[in-house]
Amino acid sequence: MTVKIVTDTGCDLPAPLIEQYDIHLTPLVLRFGEREVADSPQTRVELWQRVEAGLPCETSGPPVGPFLEVFAPLIAAGHELVCITLTGAHSGTYNSALLAAQEFPGQITVIDGRSISLGYGLQVLRAAELAAAGADRAAVEEAVLSYQRRLTLRVFLESLDQVKRGGRLDTLMPMMSRLGAALNVRAVLTINEEGRLSLVGPARGRRGAIKRLVQDISAAGPAERLAVAHSRVPEEAAALADELAQALNFPRSEVLIVEIGSVLIAHAGHGLLGAGSIRSE
Repeated sequence: MTVKIVTDTGCDLPAPLIEQYDIHLTPLVLRFGEREVADSPQTRVELWQRVEAGLPCETSGPPVGPFLEVFAPLIAAGHELVCITLTGAHSGTYNSALLAAQEFPGQITVIDGRSISLGYGLQVLRAAELAAAGADRAAVEEAVLSYQRRLTLRVFLESLDQVKRGGRLDTLMPMMSRLGAALNVRAVLTINEEGRLSLVGPARGRRGAIKRLVQDISAAGPAERLAVAHSRVPEEAAALADELAQALNFPRSEVLIVEIGSVLIAHAGHGLLGAGSIRSE
């Protein structure tokens, strides 16, 4: 019985990898005012238009139904499933997947990715690689949890405007606003053990924030995997990948670089830079 991997569209893995490993996606939900649409490359175009116009954009996890629509045909085809979701600390996605999995007892393992974007996208990728190689559900789950323990993630935003409109970081906003009020200061964020975004500290300007990213990722130790995510700043993302590869003596061609998807676009807007590593065992 083969294992298939399911995740949600917040994982930000590039389409060629999704296709190569036959990863099955459940779309997150975007709210454009009173209208709800499923996250997709097409709706992402409209999302950017709204962000650039300063219009409100919100996101939510999919309800149970879309997960059932993905799960049911795969189970009917004779597969077992491992489903890895956006962090449950900031989204109901994990709970929806868990409820949907209860319709297929003993056939689906649901894992809270406890991260955002490529922080759990890398977990999905590793799971898919193992599944393609014939690993069973237990082995895939063990590898995913190992990646979670070895993950280091750092990210900073160019502006707090979109965060305020998105409303997802209300607990961090007072401190981030104080930092943002200071001249040319960026707030560097991480994901804590509970899968919740938390503040690492301030950095002076974009260059200072990039330097902090490189320092923190390098300090985590030799990397099994490296990834960089960005929001419409591809040149800076490539330069960050260069710095990380050199600092960690990691093959530059193996650094995964992606543009962020709808979840982070809606809450971060333009100019985000982030980096993540999986520490070597």
